[in-house]
Amino acid sequence: MIRNIIFDLDGTLLDTSAGIIESVEYTIEKLDLPRLSEQQLRSFIGPPLYKSFMNNCGCDEEQAQQAVKVFRAYYQEGAVLHASHYDGMEELCRELHGKGFGLGVATNKPQRFADPLIHNFGLDRYITSVFGADESAKLTKADLIRLCMKDLGAEQPDTVLIGDTENDAAGADQAGVRFIAVTYGFGYTSAEDTGNYPCAGAADSPADIQKIIMNIELGGAIRFEKENFRYHTML
Repeated sequence: MIRNIIFDLDGTLLDTSAGIIESVEYTIEKLDLPRLSEQQLRSFIGPPLYKSFMNNCGCDEEQAQQAVKVFRAYYQEGAVLHASHYDGMEELCRELHGKGFGLGVATNKPQRFADPLIHNFGLDRYITSVFGADESAKLTKADLIRLCMKDLGAEQPDTVLIGDTENDAAGADQAGVRFIAVTYGFGYTSAEDTGNYPCAGAADSPADIQKIIMNIELGGAIRFEKENFRYHTML
């Protein structure tokens, strides 16, 4: 039975795209890096920043680390709070908290950015454990999930990670917990994208997340129907 729910942050709990893209564009201009397409800019949301600068801007490791420093300095000045709730997410957290679920966050966003975001949007009323990336990005997604589980007093069978990317799915798989994908974020766009890793369900809205969790609790299986897609589970 599910008793602990761990959320990814960017693209799952909050829409942080505006502040991240703004900061990437500032960094590109400041360091005279190659201009990027909208798709390339959005690809910075979620993965470790230094990898994104290497993959998208042709930076070597030293240049990528410098770009990360410029990005983080600008982001911390205020762009970090240029974010918004996904419709229904606060209500979902309140409902799950009220039902006695332990709620946490495991994110590749550094801790010093994750904490003010959670607080600014009032989610710290429901979420008790937040674990962000270390500044050197040595902690993997699985590491962060395990740290969050330890803080929550969670075990593998009673824990689920909710995220929007394959990086999240891989982290859940490595940590030995179930995974629920969301298709409204920055990675997955449909349930059919989730085939590379085990997935207990895919949701296209925060409201659907609760339906999937409740279905897992009941031990049921809801089939995916492409022509009437709302959510599905694969148990």
